[in-house]
Amino acid sequence: MFSRFSNYRSTGSIAVAASLLVIALAVAGCASVTPRSAPSQPAISLSATSFNFNTVVIGQSSTQTLHITNTGSAPLTINSLTLNSSQFSFTGPAFPRTILPAQAVGYTISFAPTTAGSASASVQITSNASNSPASVSLAGVAEKAFAAVQVTPSSISFGNLKLQSTATQNVTVKNTGDINITISGITVAGAGFGYSSLSPGFLLAPNQSVTFQIWFRPQAGGSASGNITILSSNLATPASISVSGDGVTTSTPAPPSPMPHSVVLSWGASSSSVAGYRVYRDDGSGLSPLTSVIPDLTYTDTTVVSGSTYRYAVTSVDALGDESPFSNEATAVIPTP
Repeated sequence: MFSRFSNYRSTGSIAVAASLLVIALAVAGCASVTPRSAPSQPAISLSATSFNFNTVVIGQSSTQTLHITNTGSAPLTINSLTLNSSQFSFTGPAFPRTILPAQAVGYTISFAPTTAGSASASVQITSNASNSPASVSLAGVAEKAFAAVQVTPSSISFGNLKLQSTATQNVTVKNTGDINITISGITVAGAGFGYSSLSPGFLLAPNQSVTFQIWFRPQAGGSASGNITILSSNLATPASISVSGDGVTTSTPAPPSPMPHSVVLSWGASSSSVAGYRVYRDDGSGLSPLTSVIPDLTYTDTTVVSGSTYRYAVTSVDALGDESPFSNEATAVIPTP
């Protein structure tokens, strides 16, 4: 009897243990682990990693725009932009600047050279992005400024003109240099001459022209001569037009105008890489620049005066503004009418 009871209890204990074991395994089989999500991070993206401003004349400037975009999933904070060259600068929003995800901000970078030659710099951008600091390389070439004007015609003869009557002639002034020229004043020397349609302070951009009138109104009989001088602080030497005429008491036909003359120059290309060529002319006072830097291998001088002799020479100019020695000289003798 005792033996059967003991066996029964033992069998019952085994059954209970097996049941607990099944339950434990079932719970373990249903267990799962939830993965942690990656933390949000900002990311910086630049519209360009380098800018080339090419050639800029000293005294002028060129600009390009840098766009900074947040391609991450958290706000991006731009702490600073720094430059290591005074010839470059930037403008844009103040720092620190926060950029939300998928948003962008722009900064304008300028190249305003003060000395001739190649220039380079680097923009350093510090932020809370993991790849901070980011950098943008800058490059440009500064060219020496050259100021010059061409006056056409360089001389005017009004011929015979009845006293107290007025005759006019058009004169064109063209900026043949590569910087702006401001006409600061015009002076008139000679009785009976004057000008109109051009006010001091007029600004001429490179390759721009302006046409004005010179007039002659004789007050007394006889020959008269003078000069109209164009002044500009940009020019080393003022530009001038020589004028002449005769006052007569009765109107007589003016002599026919002489056939205009011109000198056509041509030269061979430089064997080196150059930005262009500059033509020089000597009208008796030494060689001086006649043109700015031009890309052509030919040039026509339409400002020559009858009865004069001119010498010409050409130089090549590279991208840094450096000039070669003068070429061999060519001489032109202008016929007298």
